[in-house]
Amino acid sequence: MALVHGPSGHDIGESACMDTAVNVLGDLTVLSAQRNMTPSAPKQRQVLALLSARANRLTLTEDLYRELWGSRPPRTAAATLHTYIGQLRRSMAKALDVAPRAVSERLLRTQPGGYVLRADPGRYDYAQYQRLLDKADEARRTRQAEKAVPHYRAALDLWRGPALADISCGPVLRVWAERANESRLNSTEKLIALELQLGNPLEVLSELRELAARHPLHENLHGQLMVALSLAGRRNEALETYHSLRKRIVRELGLEPSARLTLLLQDIIKSRPHVHALWGLDSHDMQYSA
Repeated sequence: MALVHGPSGHDIGESACMDTAVNVLGDLTVLSAQRNMTPSAPKQRQVLALLSARANRLTLTEDLYRELWGSRPPRTAAATLHTYIGQLRRSMAKALDVAPRAVSERLLRTQPGGYVLRADPGRYDYAQYQRLLDKADEARRTRQAEKAVPHYRAALDLWRGPALADISCGPVLRVWAERANESRLNSTEKLIALELQLGNPLEVLSELRELAARHPLHENLHGQLMVALSLAGRRNEALETYHSLRKRIVRELGLEPSARLTLLLQDIIKSRPHVHALWGLDSHDMQYSA
């Protein structure tokens, strides 16, 4: 296929799509050649957000309909979506100083059943996050806690805020963002559990305080905070953390804390750090912490 040239004679070729950075772990940004191609119009942003969440993969037309209009798209849905895609291509072409046809052939491509936004895998933050997470999880499975920790940290450092924080999400994006945010929290808990196992409570104490405040009924995070405080020699604060959490759970849920958290409390009272340092670790972690 011949290269397509823009108004200034620039060719887009493969280099433009390979230079495209897509960021969804925070505010949405799509950049190419250091030029921001993220539109300001809400509907275009919503379409681009779903394409970005699935960068380098096919985004089905039906999913775009459902994202924009829910379960009852209007009769004009196909034409309206076609308009939004055309507007996106024109705004990208303007940012890159190339013809819109170049964008449709190289960056935002029509495929049978939908569209594909092409991006540099090394500059797509969600793909980077998944690769680092795979490395971290593999190191944890093979009992290499000290190797897993920096991989988890590198993965979590890619986040700049909640996924697609500046997008008004419809039903499809809402599910995707919730899953991504839950993955972030789960990865954070794994990292903290390993740091506690390695005897580094001060490395995670401030982060745990912030997380516990953000998730006031989350037992595992509060349990990890109790462990970190106890290991740091602040047993009274650990006990206060338990009692404050218990009051909230009783008041808001009408329940008592789980038996697991109550056992942790007893471990802390009896000063058994070799036991309660295992809090939050799954079977893989506990195998190499014994």
